[in-house]
Amino acid sequence: MKIIKQKLLSEPFSVDALKLARAIYFTHLTDGNNLYLEVKLTSVRTLLHLHSNKETVEKVESLLRELNEPLAVKEFDFFGKTYPMRFVTFCKYNINKNIVEVELGEEFLHAENFYMLDSFLTN
Repeated sequence: MKIIKQKLLSEPFSVDALKLARAIYFTHLTDGNNLYLEVKLTSVRTLLHLHSNKETVEKVESLLRELNEPLAVKEFDFFGKTYPMRFVTFCKYNINKNIVEVELGEEFLHAENFYMLDSFLTN
């Protein structure tokens, strides 16, 4: 099956959402492509130039909601199964005290690598 690149983002992400997404993605790469990650809130606070933990938690939740808007991928082939249309999301997450627990969406990473004209993690 031939993969056709698609414009999947209805609108671009904010600068801070892109920073967070890329930080999570590069952590994933440096951690042996592990889909399950723990990111310290202090690291996010530094990355986004925030001042308090409360501000950081609110901002992270807002950015992850932005990043998790479902993307509709047409003719999505994933591990040998083809879906006429598949909705994929960036990650599942939980903020637990001083840690953001993230499970990256394997389908999302596949769509980013092979289907997205407007890929943003690797650009």
